[in-house]
Amino acid sequence: MRIITPSRFKRIVIVSYRLPFSIVVKGGKKTIRRNQGGLVSAIAALSEKMTDAGSTELFKKIVWVGKSSKKLQTVNARRIASAKGLSDKPVSGVANISNGPVSHPYAENTIYQLVPVAIKRSIDEKYYGGFCNDCIWPLFHYFPSLAVHDESYFENYIHANKLFAEKLKTMVRPDDFIWVHDYHLFLLPGFIREAFPAATIGFFLHIPFPSFEIFRIMPKHWRNSILRGMLGADLIGFHTNDYSQYFLRSVSRLLGLETTMNSVTADGRFVKVDAFPIGIDYDKFNGAAMNSREVKEEEQKILSTLQNKKLIFSVDRLDYTKGLVNRIEAFEYFLETHPQWMEKIVFNMVVIPSRDSIPQYRNMKREIEAIVGKINGKYATMAWRPIIYQYKSLSFNELVAHYNVSHVGLITPIRDGMNLVAKEYVACQVTGKGVLILSEMAGASSELSEAILINPTNKQEIATAINKALTMSLIHRTVLLTRMQKHIKNYTVFSWAKEILAGVEAVKKEQEIRRVNIMTPAIESAIMTKFTNASRRAIFLDYDGTLVPFSNIPELATPDTPTIKQLKALAINPTNSVVLISGRDKNFLEEWFGTLNIHLIAEHGAFQKSPGGDWLCNIDPDQSWKSTFAPIFQRYTDHCNGSFIEEKFSSLAWHYRNSPAETGQLYAKELKEEIRALVAHENKLHVLEGNMVIELKKTGYDKGIAALKFVSDHIFDFIFAIGDDRTDEDIFRSLPPNAITIKIGITSSIAKYNLATQNDVSRIIERFIEKNHSISEKSRQNVSPDGTAR
Repeated sequence: MRIITPSRFKRIVIVSYRLPFSIVVKGGKKTIRRNQGGLVSAIAALSEKMTDAGSTELFKKIVWVGKSSKKLQTVNARRIASAKGLSDKPVSGVANISNGPVSHPYAENTIYQLVPVAIKRSIDEKYYGGFCNDCIWPLFHYFPSLAVHDESYFENYIHANKLFAEKLKTMVRPDDFIWVHDYHLFLLPGFIREAFPAATIGFFLHIPFPSFEIFRIMPKHWRNSILRGMLGADLIGFHTNDYSQYFLRSVSRLLGLETTMNSVTADGRFVKVDAFPIGIDYDKFNGAAMNSREVKEEEQKILSTLQNKKLIFSVDRLDYTKGLVNRIEAFEYFLETHPQWMEKIVFNMVVIPSRDSIPQYRNMKREIEAIVGKINGKYATMAWRPIIYQYKSLSFNELVAHYNVSHVGLITPIRDGMNLVAKEYVACQVTGKGVLILSEMAGASSELSEAILINPTNKQEIATAINKALTMSLIHRTVLLTRMQKHIKNYTVFSWAKEILAGVEAVKKEQEIRRVNIMTPAIESAIMTKFTNASRRAIFLDYDGTLVPFSNIPELATPDTPTIKQLKALAINPTNSVVLISGRDKNFLEEWFGTLNIHLIAEHGAFQKSPGGDWLCNIDPDQSWKSTFAPIFQRYTDHCNGSFIEEKFSSLAWHYRNSPAETGQLYAKELKEEIRALVAHENKLHVLEGNMVIELKKTGYDKGIAALKFVSDHIFDFIFAIGDDRTDEDIFRSLPPNAITIKIGITSSIAKYNLATQNDVSRIIERFIEKNHSISEKSRQNVSPDGTAR
């Protein structure tokens, strides 16, 4: 499969904690060696495919940014990982390795550019060893009791992420796709976004994202920083749909942002959140199992040792999340409850060394060895050991050989983001048609549903699964294996990369569609010029979210003295018709603004009052309909904590700003659908959705109708309207094309311009006031004594 690069991008800039290659000294000879890990393997496979394709449409370069223990400058390393599993080669001309680039043979095949980030050991110990491995890793794998909450850990985590950001600032190009990986760099997308607002950024998490109840265990400023950092990306990817939904729920509950099933709007920017289950290079594993001479030699060694016994095989990195102790104890229980398999099976358990220097891991290793020794001591004979335990890494050929000849693949992590071992095992089954036993807690279980799925903490369940796998007929095994192989062959690591690249391209197009026109100093200056040159002006101002910030308690969202003074100063010029147009009831507007020389429009246009005049009602005063709907509103209020009902003369409003974000949104959707269904066959009532409010009102009026009527009754050569809510879109839509319309917030709107924040509104009004003095003489010359235009 060819990975076609979208035309937007010329390079992939991959950012991960580790670089894919390290420099090893053996006998005085410096060697470049590929590091271990799923990400490195996946991108290495991808790079090989790109190079082999030889298409000008493909990426010319993969730039990989990662932590380096050496003070290296940019390192150019050749593609050293091949389909045959080569992992290292000597490097020529490296005498000055610490001060310059590493040279190497086969330079014509170079597609990597390695960019090391220098992190001091004292920082790295608390960043990587502390926050990443002693806090995030256990918490995100559902071991909260092992998580360490040390503030110095998080401080160093921030510092390290900023070091990565500073390195990127020196090298990022406009046509790069910056692809940030994993939990070590949660904050980095946000830092990149601050430095490069238009950058194309993807983030992929290779471990589980926990449920909201687990995630919220972290201190508030930690968890909020992590979420906001991730939201700096355009596309956020997870292995499974569950993980993406857990993330979106945390965003909704903790940040109060509005989310959909696979997106969120953050700082006015559309962000896609979805599942992209990483695959493997199926052809590499399957082809090696079928055709490799080296693999066949390894298989013969294994089979000669087995002597017709059936092989149960597992391979994992040493880690408490892998369920190693549970697995051995379950195997012991299997031997106890199924004695017919004595001396007929062998369990080969390979554990890859990891973090040997940490006491917890050393203790785990000793515990595993003690249990293995106990079982072998109890059941072994002169000719048979039930468990072969190996604490070592396997070569590619050895690994494929074990996969192929084993009758059972036993993969039982307590929690795992994906677990590619499961997919590799399936890909390599070309001889005996083995059976995969897989933990339902591994991300791979959502794809490999034909495996025997087990609860990894239940030894009885695992033992039963082992017996089932050993007794399953060849036809049954073949059918299940064929189905799984078809899936992982169709969705490989290349499919994964292609889908992410296509996804981020689609996000950028969606963002372009939703692009807003932020008010710049030049635009603002042009508006002031039009204001100055106009002879009669209409200025429409929304209230909540525009003149004043939102408040959780609407009654407390009252105008301060400076705001009152600004309105008074703006309206003192007779050429200015200031219109306060709001969803608030008339009593509130009368109390705070009734003495000012401004026009008041209340309840979305139901009532109108001119300066010095009386309130006029523009709707049918009948309110009998409320008795039908008030109980419905009350039912939702009773069930949704923090919500409340506001009764106005012309409407009923259900506010949920004080409710938990996810709960409020859910009930708001249900309430909206319920009352819409009830009013669907009549034209007297209308459902209005505002900012954290659902309102049911009489039909025949809205802010747009009121604004249009106002400008139709007068002659204006300058019309200005500003608002923040969905209801203000009616104003923007109804006003003449020459009107200046402004939406507060970085959200899509039919308004001509967007103002970043509500805090900027008072500055705009103040500039209008400043212009009043300079044009007062002109105004007196162009306005008759009765206040009408000449």
